[in-house]
Amino acid sequence: MPTQQVRCKPRDDRKPVNSPREEARGKTGYAIMWTERQNQTRGLYSEIINRLTQNLVAGRDLRQPEERRRIAQIESWTSIAANIFIALIKAIFGLLTNSIALIADAVHSLSDVLSSAVIIIGFAIASRKPDHEHPHGHGRSEYMSGLIVAIMLIGAGVIFACSSYKRLTGGIYASPSIAAVAAVVGTILIKEFLYHFSIKLGHLIKSEALVGDAWHHRSDSLSSLLVLIALAGNILGIPSLDPYFGFIIAFFIIYTGFRIARNSTSLLLGSAPPEELQEEVVECARNISGVIDVHDLEIHDYGAKKVITLHIEVNQNMPLNEAHIIAHLVEDNINRRFHGETVVHIDPR
Repeated sequence: MPTQQVRCKPRDDRKPVNSPREEARGKTGYAIMWTERQNQTRGLYSEIINRLTQNLVAGRDLRQPEERRRIAQIESWTSIAANIFIALIKAIFGLLTNSIALIADAVHSLSDVLSSAVIIIGFAIASRKPDHEHPHGHGRSEYMSGLIVAIMLIGAGVIFACSSYKRLTGGIYASPSIAAVAAVVGTILIKEFLYHFSIKLGHLIKSEALVGDAWHHRSDSLSSLLVLIALAGNILGIPSLDPYFGFIIAFFIIYTGFRIARNSTSLLLGSAPPEELQEEVVECARNISGVIDVHDLEIHDYGAKKVITLHIEVNQNMPLNEAHIIAHLVEDNINRRFHGETVVHIDPR
């Protein structure tokens, strides 16, 4: 194959040797390398979380109350152990460096154990069997635990805002300390892991309580990040960075708490199910031979359990016993798929 010869243009000393593209690459080369490393780290981090959570749920029916409780307990006990560990580390470094801020933050980490304890209690109540006073079970206690965690999250945001205001008006700023930086960085890493771990499990079992606990971890991570910003601000001669960022993050935490509280309250009050779920239930009924149409569908959510009522239309000339069998087939088909308690009414057509 003949080689292609490229003629080089004579060099013009008045122009830069590098092309504009090369110059841009040179200027942004470090930024591109940093972004690529961040993407690789984020991808590895996500892969670890995905593998860990998939191993926990592989081959299990997450619609069963026992499985939902198992996942909630794993998340909660992991959070409790991590928070106790973080509190001990902060307390030790706080005592060694005589840092009141670190000691106070250690107490705050211990208080985070309460939100995980609320989830354990809520799911334990939800897994109880139906009784005379609660014929459809206790599944909605999950939503109560989600609401309590949301209220705690809102409270954390308000405290965060008040603390930022006091720092801004009182001139209270963080003091640089290698021990403090080490403790804060460790807290951020652990809390970010807990956030991704908890929110992944929360989405898998569709639990507002676990999602709320995940955002509780994220709020702690952001508060620790503020300490780093404050230390950097002191070094750069801008000590007021900490409280201003604190107001922004406090608003974000409070907003997230209200959003989770709204979702939990809506479920407690019996909100309408998603249209996708309604369509799936109707499709399950129509798949049974002899069902002409479906109407008057109602779905009541009780945590992992769903109470479903619907009307099916069958041929008016069909024998009563045959229509009764079709109704039972529809009930069984829906119950198997949605772990529900289904009641079917027959209408002639």
